[in-house]
Amino acid sequence: MLVGGAALSQKFTDLKIAPAYGGLAVYAQDAMRGLALADRILSGGEARASLAAEIEERRRSVAAATDVETENPLAAPQVRSDNVPLAESVAAADLQEHVMPDLNMEEIWTYVNPHMLYAKHLGLRGSYRKLKEAGDSKLAELEAVVERVKSERWIRARAMYRYFEAYSEGNVLHVVCGGRKLASFTFPRQVMGERLCLADFVGLRVEGGRPDSIALLITTAGEGVRERAEDLKTRGEYLLCHCLQAMAVETAEAAAEWVHRVIRERWGFPDPPDMTMTDRFQARYRGKRYSPGYPACPELADQATIFRLLPGSKIGVDLTEGFMMDPEASVSAFVVHHPQARYYAV
Repeated sequence: MLVGGAALSQKFTDLKIAPAYGGLAVYAQDAMRGLALADRILSGGEARASLAAEIEERRRSVAAATDVETENPLAAPQVRSDNVPLAESVAAADLQEHVMPDLNMEEIWTYVNPHMLYAKHLGLRGSYRKLKEAGDSKLAELEAVVERVKSERWIRARAMYRYFEAYSEGNVLHVVCGGRKLASFTFPRQVMGERLCLADFVGLRVEGGRPDSIALLITTAGEGVRERAEDLKTRGEYLLCHCLQAMAVETAEAAAEWVHRVIRERWGFPDPPDMTMTDRFQARYRGKRYSPGYPACPELADQATIFRLLPGSKIGVDLTEGFMMDPEASVSAFVVHHPQARYYAV
């Protein structure tokens, strides 16, 4: 079995997936490395055996290094971190559901992170910016394929978002509307260090005062991509097939970045005029967005609650039994406005 993706790691594959699977489980950091690993797996014989031996040796080494009792983040005291001061509550811009079934692709594609597309997905080695300035031939070849994907109009992006009134209580984020509780999310807290918890970035309940707010968003760029990719693979268009899938994933991320900018603007703190795309890719703006399955909110089951509050089916996104989004090229996220919100691992 070959696995990969942003929510997985080599260590998680070795210590969790492989024992549960019971067979050869191999982690690929990106698709290009995945192709090389797939070749070794499918070759059988000595190539497969040597790969299995390498993985087993690494697994034993990692297991030995981590064979210590660890504390459960959910057992950490539910006390707000001293490193996150209370921020002034910000009212929801409105409480309506905003559905955008047909985003402007030319605008959305300006929000695609070229490093993620070319280095993470397409296997380009080195700095995208430096290679671009140097007129690198490999980069030029990949850019031509990406432009082919765009020109064929195989990808369309959709999005939806909604503001909600909210307040925090210990490690719990409560989502309310007109004083009626709609849902609650319990997030893990760091056991050591800053002892951060995502709930810290939302205000406390204030009787008679202005409630704080969060936003939820869902984006997708996966409609028809799986079928198109299978057709391209059948015809032997392997690079084009891979570029299509990579572009779909990064287009969904770009749409999330674009929607997040809209949410900030409507909250009342637009990005400054001199903000660059690089600044946005590095999240140098007020507030952050957090997706289920990632370090700050690792519980994928939270997706079910998000989709109850914001029905992704309205833009063609559904959840599998394992709380994964279908189509795969989709993004969901909590959005907070706290000025000191930051990314961290639990």
